[in-house]
Amino acid sequence: MIIDMHTHAGRPRRTGDVDRAVLASMAPNGIGAAVVAAIADIPMIRRNPETKRLEKFRDGDPGECMAAVENYLSSFEAAGMRIAREPDDIRIDDPSLVLAIEGCDFLEGNLDRLDAMAARGVRSIQLTHYLVNETGDIQTEPPVHGGLTAFGAAAVRRMNQCGIIVDVAHCSEDTVKGVVGATSKPILCTHANLKEPGHPDGDHLRYLSPDYARMVVETDGVIGAWIAVLWREKLPGMIRQLFRTIDAVGIDHVGIGTDMPAGVAATEMPDFSRHQEIVAAMRDRGMTAEEVEKVCSGNWLRVFNKARG
Repeated sequence: MIIDMHTHAGRPRRTGDVDRAVLASMAPNGIGAAVVAAIADIPMIRRNPETKRLEKFRDGDPGECMAAVENYLSSFEAAGMRIAREPDDIRIDDPSLVLAIEGCDFLEGNLDRLDAMAARGVRSIQLTHYLVNETGDIQTEPPVHGGLTAFGAAAVRRMNQCGIIVDVAHCSEDTVKGVVGATSKPILCTHANLKEPGHPDGDHLRYLSPDYARMVVETDGVIGAWIAVLWREKLPGMIRQLFRTIDAVGIDHVGIGTDMPAGVAATEMPDFSRHQEIVAAMRDRGMTAEEVEKVCSGNWLRVFNKARG
């Protein structure tokens, strides 16, 4: 069974319904669950045509990020798929969606909104995305807060209390240091690759240093191999990055977080039909069935179980 721990499956645009044909490709390709992320700051970001990187282009209005989150979640809830609220809800014979949010911009100083999202079924929340928000600094902009803020630490503790996984993707390294100090549960970095000096794009702003990766691992967390920025290497590059991460942090701390259909995934992985190529590559490398299962689903499920425990 495969669990893709970070996707926007079937809803790449800012508005509109989820493409059910994309979700229909889950079952035939062994996908037990897809974590689908509502993008909080989506109205305020756009892709730079020269760098191909997403960037902030304006400030948000009060309530705008919450409205974006509500719109996304409602579209996934209406997509005709089961929503998995607990680890036992995930089954290979009946694929489900796990609700997530990308960026705490929707909080606007109100931690009770985390409880409301937990009650709705949201099970994973990323602190930051492409806007520096009230929780902490991001990888792609100069630091503003010097790491995790006091409000960000309170948000981490509240997520721990209400059974939501803390995702540090897009957080600056100093922000992650603060998260590690505040959390009592394992964390995720759902979609990132390791820095690779000397390789084209190997020093991408969203890539992780050894210290960054180590901090995630020290919480018993998981790092998801990522395709969206691999414009040159595409899916073979994601598979190569997956193996690099396994070699660096160990088989117990790596998963699959494609970010589909963002970036290069729009053409390489617009649906779930190529996920089995990742499985085949692991088998071809000589990994055991147990090792393959850990990367495909077991490691993420361990974090989910601990978040809900």
